[in-house]
Amino acid sequence: MGLYDRDYMNSRGDRPTGGYRMNIGAMFESNAVVKILIFLNVAIFILGAFIDRLFGNGVFYNMFELSTQSLASGKVWTLLTYSFLHANLLHITLNMLGLYFMGTPLAKWIGAKKFLALYIFGALLGALVWLPTSLASPAGLVGASASVIAVFACFCFFYPPMPITFLLFFVIPISMRPMTMLKLATAIEALGFVYSLSGGDSSVAYAAHLGGIAAGVLFAMGMRSGKLNFIDNISWNRSRNSAESGFGQSKPMRSASEFNYKVNITDPVELRREVDRILDKISRSGFSSLTDDERQTLRKAKSYLK
Repeated sequence: MGLYDRDYMNSRGDRPTGGYRMNIGAMFESNAVVKILIFLNVAIFILGAFIDRLFGNGVFYNMFELSTQSLASGKVWTLLTYSFLHANLLHITLNMLGLYFMGTPLAKWIGAKKFLALYIFGALLGALVWLPTSLASPAGLVGASASVIAVFACFCFFYPPMPITFLLFFVIPISMRPMTMLKLATAIEALGFVYSLSGGDSSVAYAAHLGGIAAGVLFAMGMRSGKLNFIDNISWNRSRNSAESGFGQSKPMRSASEFNYKVNITDPVELRREVDRILDKISRSGFSSLTDDERQTLRKAKSYLK
């Protein structure tokens, strides 16, 4: 496969520049993580309604929603479990629609492992930002909004700088650049947060939303700098030889990205082989994982392999 046969090296605008292209197996894994998260949210919503009907209203939510009282009583798991609870059908519907439409392409671009890490990071940072604002209130926090907004913020960073058309209230078409959408959403959430602090009655957890936005931005910046590439090296499954290791894990095998390569630019065969290796590395770990020499090789290859 040549340099320009790779779909993330062309000029189409339907994917982010710098391209995170996944092979067939990885694409299936990336698609699956969004579907699994949606399934878990819906299943837990139904389970909660069923348990509350059997054992009394609030039994399920009191165990898993986040509040200062829950943390004080030792329920540390609520820092994450609250994000899988929803107040009503409209609440979960809007969150799952956002997760599906923005999460599906984002998971393909950054990979399933990073996407799951982003989702969890959004929930945790949203909880930590919300908690100080809830000290004087007995109300608890539920909903995947912080995680979904983290996905939205990260999506805006990696989507090409071209307008996206969406339906406001599912009726009014509006076109806007992703980063403009992010800035507008941040401004709205900040205004809502100030309103709630000034004594305004609001059931919306603006603080958690702002925490989610911060999580998405920080995660995107971490990816661009290459500091989060280690997430791709985390194995889904435990190694069969882990029991033989003194620390419960087998020694990791060095990947091709840990070695330096030199290529003869004047040899087309060798150059094509090196370009394919680099592009496969982008498929696995993203463009930010390339070394300076590999980036230089790609730039030179453009003129030799046209």
